[in-house]
Amino acid sequence: MIELKDVSYSYPNGHNVLDNIDIRIEKGSFITILGDNGSGKSTLIRHINGLLKPSQGVVSVCGMDPASSTDIWKIRQTVGMVFQDPHSQAVGATVEEDVAFGPENLALESDEIRLRVTNAIANVGLECLEDSLLMSLSGGQLQKTAIAGVLAMVPEILIFDEVTSMLDSVSRSQIIDIVRQLNKRGHTVVYVTHHMEEALFADRVIVLENGSITSDGTPRDVFREIYASGRKVPPHLELAFRLQDAGMISPDVFPMDALSLKEEICPSR
Repeated sequence: MIELKDVSYSYPNGHNVLDNIDIRIEKGSFITILGDNGSGKSTLIRHINGLLKPSQGVVSVCGMDPASSTDIWKIRQTVGMVFQDPHSQAVGATVEEDVAFGPENLALESDEIRLRVTNAIANVGLECLEDSLLMSLSGGQLQKTAIAGVLAMVPEILIFDEVTSMLDSVSRSQIIDIVRQLNKRGHTVVYVTHHMEEALFADRVIVLENGSITSDGTPRDVFREIYASGRKVPPHLELAFRLQDAGMISPDVFPMDALSLKEEICPSR
């Protein structure tokens, strides 16, 4: 579905941001791209919907080329992107107006627009806030509105670029739950983050460092590799790996959080 072959990207000043990236992402999968700030994550995903064109290599999305002027508009209907700052995507005064903006610009029938807006708002849990002014929303509610606006375009592929980095822990958890549900409903998800805890829920984790892929595999394999290299992993995973190395719990255990690990160690009766 999405394929990057030997993709490199350099700024006009010659600074290299991506170096020979090879990735294939299958339909319906949930991929997390993990890395520190400046690792090239955002640059990479901007090649998928044609916001950037590779200095070298080829990108293919559902058989289309994002670098092609004839394919780009179809690709941008196929690939929906949600950015870090929801204010950058806000265009309407109210939640309903903002979510309706995209479908209205597709010149759809009014009944189809209404259906799309209603479904998108329901999918992010904002049914009671349709008439609320965007300026009155919390950060989490505003990010949910941005997601709904993308969903109303009915894209097959969803890209989330550091969408929780400006949110509190409660809002972060809610957004992650929404993303997981969207994947379960059939959307292909590419989720970019520097928060390791958010990568645990993916089917596959790709780690970027200085524009190159350093790890690519299941969350279990990637985090075990990170731990073995001496780098930090989430505390509950570090404890789990230590217990596994000591033979105290099964090597198959991969807890999502501290409570899951506690249940493995001391099961409830």
